[in-house]
Amino acid sequence: MACNREQLTQLIEQRHLRATEARCRILELLHETHEHYTPEEMLEALRERGKPLSIATLYQNLAKLAEAGLISRFVGPDGHTRYDVNTEPHHHLVCKICGRMVDVGVEGPLERLRPTALFEEEEDEVAAWSVGDVHLEFHGVCPACRAKMAHEEKRTA
Repeated sequence: MACNREQLTQLIEQRHLRATEARCRILELLHETHEHYTPEEMLEALRERGKPLSIATLYQNLAKLAEAGLISRFVGPDGHTRYDVNTEPHHHLVCKICGRMVDVGVEGPLERLRPTALFEEEEDEVAAWSVGDVHLEFHGVCPACRAKMAHEEKRTA
């Protein structure tokens, strides 16, 4: 999605929020980078762009934008709260080395939920659950880290 200021303003106002400078800066950063920032990482990224916000302003606006459904909040593999501009149902591919996170979808039907072999006696309980949200994380090594590892291997060989 394009992320010019006018479109961001419209997105914000469609959710019955005021299109403040802080909200526009946050959405602009997320739309342009497609990163999954923690608040601290976002604060630093905004500072580097010459568009700093106070930590209080950032937290207040992240909460408002998440409540309005313009961004999603989730706990990343590192245990930190992260924010994502992609509010559609999706999953994440996470690099085990650098922590980079990429949005991915899963095609095809998922099998029904079943307990692991160690807890097979809980099959009735698992079958009785009503599942609302699903969030999967796939862990691997990103292309940049793979290239770096290959370069290091060549250097030490």
